[in-house]
Amino acid sequence: MRRSFLFRRLAAERRGNVATLAAISMPLVLMSTALGVDYGYLTVQQRELQMEADLAAIAAAADLNRSGQTLAAHFAASNLKFDVTDADGIVIPAGLSASAGREPAGKASIEKGIYTANPALRPEDRFAAATSPADAVQVRLERDATMFIAPIFAHQPPRLSATGTAARPKFAAFSIGSRLASLNDGVLNALLGQLLGTKIALNVMDYRSLIDADIDVRPFLSSLATRLNLTAVSYEDVLETELTIPQLLSSIRAFHGISNAAKSALRVLEQATAKAGAKLPLSRILNLDPKKSLRIDTGGDWGMRVNALQVVTAAASLANGENQVALGVNAGLPGLAGVSVRLAIGEPPVETPSHRLGAPGSAVRTAQTRLAVDISIDGLALLLGLRIHLPIYIEVAASEAKLADIRCYGGSPSNASVSIDTVPGVAEIAIGKVDPKVLSNFSSEARVQRATLIDSLLLKVSGMAHVEAKELTPIRLPFSPTEIADGRMKSASTSTVVTSLTQSLLRNLDLRVDLLFLSLGTKELTSALADLLGLLTPQIDQLLYNLLLVVGVRIGEADIRVTSVQCQRPVLVQ
Repeated sequence: MRRSFLFRRLAAERRGNVATLAAISMPLVLMSTALGVDYGYLTVQQRELQMEADLAAIAAAADLNRSGQTLAAHFAASNLKFDVTDADGIVIPAGLSASAGREPAGKASIEKGIYTANPALRPEDRFAAATSPADAVQVRLERDATMFIAPIFAHQPPRLSATGTAARPKFAAFSIGSRLASLNDGVLNALLGQLLGTKIALNVMDYRSLIDADIDVRPFLSSLATRLNLTAVSYEDVLETELTIPQLLSSIRAFHGISNAAKSALRVLEQATAKAGAKLPLSRILNLDPKKSLRIDTGGDWGMRVNALQVVTAAASLANGENQVALGVNAGLPGLAGVSVRLAIGEPPVETPSHRLGAPGSAVRTAQTRLAVDISIDGLALLLGLRIHLPIYIEVAASEAKLADIRCYGGSPSNASVSIDTVPGVAEIAIGKVDPKVLSNFSSEARVQRATLIDSLLLKVSGMAHVEAKELTPIRLPFSPTEIADGRMKSASTSTVVTSLTQSLLRNLDLRVDLLFLSLGTKELTSALADLLGLLTPQIDQLLYNLLLVVGVRIGEADIRVTSVQCQRPVLVQ
């Protein structure tokens, strides 16, 4: 009875409830507080790890060729303990430091790749793993978190991870075109004048002055914007502004970096084309992708040079459109009685013109070209003084040069080497005739047929020859910092390239001879014809070279020049 009374009294008692509840809940409160502190500290550690990953990515991107060693040195200098696994899978153990003590090392892994700053892509899709050409690096850090209370309940602490991505913007200015060799002003004037729709009267020295004149593109575009009254515009705005040929020529002539001889030649061209009304944008000649969105008044830290004659001839080809050029040329070469020319230039690539400022992976290309030349040659006495007609057909597919790699050495932004992978266009060289209607139709194949070389009542000779220069494997051309500074031009040649086009054709010439009332044997006649053409090979080669010089192509070769390179500081990209 008494016991039951005591229980009822205890149940009804209200004194000391707070103390009782506090005693019961205090462990839970303390545990929640401790876990909150653990979670808060976990967040701080994650944030610190992300910052370390970002700094590690910048350090690794500073030297992509030695990213593993560079990152390990960065961790050692920062008293951070991470085992580094570089892009090749080589593990560099963490170095010991006073602050690291005996703490277990975290793990750092490096992946090289290419970063594309395209807002249309999701941030996680802008980095693509690639070993070459790599311009970015992704560093992933992993380490165990430090906890205060959680280890009581779990033996294994949570694993933290963070990824940093950095890229070193780097770009080079490079071009594909024709180098200087023997020049014939008669041929060049006839063809360039035909492209421009006028008559040109330049001499060899004028052409040499234009070839030697380099235009510094950045100040030239700034000067051009002023002449066109364009304000607060980007480089792209200037490049997309359509110019007439006289406007372009006068702008080049007014540029301060042009010699007096080149200015005089440009004035002649400007006066000759004064009535030309065709317009074209410079973006068809120059591509400035990495810098095109910059405003001109901000200047910039980039450089690019282009050859004045290449700009003029490229503009002439574009102004001519898809029209086929047909002209008779007074070649002025000994032994060549007359020359008739038909030239067709394919539509130049829009995104890959022959001059470009770009990052690794960008390319330049030449236009596809077809050239039919009918040469009249005065015959030898052995051939009764009969005139020889030598029809030569040349087709050159687009050559391509791709910026394969830029290696930055440090010390200055321009202390870097550049590698260009070059594929000379497939070239078909033949003695034979082609249908003029097919010549400018690049969707159709121009078939070469046997041609009549000598046609008289007593003697008929027909012939055909065919040589193909082809290179399907890219040829790598390295450019050192010194060669870039000097504007050195290098040439990539196909494995079947010939030193003399005419000699190569003559070695493959298949002749058919029909004789009437002559005692001369076929073998002797063939030998006499070969001797005559052999004597004229230098003149014919010079003629063909000059005809192709105007459109910037070479047979079985691609001439490449790198005019500037720049390596910028690494930056975080995501």
